[in-house]
Amino acid sequence: MIADFSPFPRLTTRQLVLRELDVADAPLIHELRADEVTSALIGRELSKGIEDALAFIDRIKSGIGRNECIYWVICFEDTSDLIGTIGCWNFDPAGETAEIGYELLADFRGRGIMSEVLPRIVRFGFEQMHLKSILAFCSEQNFSSIRLLKKYRFKLFTTGTDGTRQQGDGMLSFVLTSTSFSVQTDKNPEAV
Repeated sequence: MIADFSPFPRLTTRQLVLRELDVADAPLIHELRADEVTSALIGRELSKGIEDALAFIDRIKSGIGRNECIYWVICFEDTSDLIGTIGCWNFDPAGETAEIGYELLADFRGRGIMSEVLPRIVRFGFEQMHLKSILAFCSEQNFSSIRLLKKYRFKLFTTGTDGTRQQGDGMLSFVLTSTSFSVQTDKNPEAV
């Protein structure tokens, strides 16, 4: 078993709170998932309205209830308003791996938010979920995400022979192992 997400693991960073998704988040989930730039980078259909957002929230909450995924809303500590999301899914208990993904509302990009959040979730994955590796996939055009993943020692795989699942054309596969993570935190505990 990778983890039991009951009760939901509320996490914090220096200035942010990572909390459970709620139906009250539907308007901002719609805004996030209706973003044409992000959706084009990951090949996702645009949210058409609040109904789509509510259906997505229901799918995520059901998946969390079955311990099939974990998904956090990112917000500042002084407000509960969603500014982005981060989560893990596609769990492989036998291989002890999971996929990570994240996104921010346009107004919050380029402000170092994911640099604060990503290492906290990676640490949760390795320490609480007991993962051996965490996978990330992003568009070769998503230069910010590529820089972020490389900053935290995710390694690029170009062939798919490493066991990661292949994505479509223009998508890159990255992996971070628990061994690389522990070496990173031993050398620089402030990085996480």
